[in-house]
Amino acid sequence: MFAERDLSIDADLRWLHQARAWAARAAREFGFEADGCYQVKLAMSEAVANATQHGSQGPQDTVQITARERRGALVFEVCDTGRYVAPVAPAGEMAERGRGLALVGLVMDEVQLEPGDDGSLLRFCKRLDTAAFRAS
Repeated sequence: MFAERDLSIDADLRWLHQARAWAARAAREFGFEADGCYQVKLAMSEAVANATQHGSQGPQDTVQITARERRGALVFEVCDTGRYVAPVAPAGEMAERGRGLALVGLVMDEVQLEPGDDGSLLRFCKRLDTAAFRAS
């Protein structure tokens, strides 16, 4: 049985490696093989980088992360303290930024963004049966 866990980090990219390692441990304990763990780490990287860079006013803010099991899936939630601002235009093929959520959507089974007045919540999940890397 997978035990729910939480991690709170400063909204500072120096803590990104800790969030990635934490997510990878959770994925391994949940039962994912190497490909699934890599996909979880990649999604967590994007989610925490976005929460840090766009969802906080500075390193004094916190990013809250939760991992839990729900109906056979490993579910992560990343909460920031910022106010979500929707992109004005879709990212172009050569854009350096603006594709993080799309990338999370490619490697996770479900992605849900819940913007709020006091912060945003990004929820994403991965089921064990879809962990094989999907090349398109």
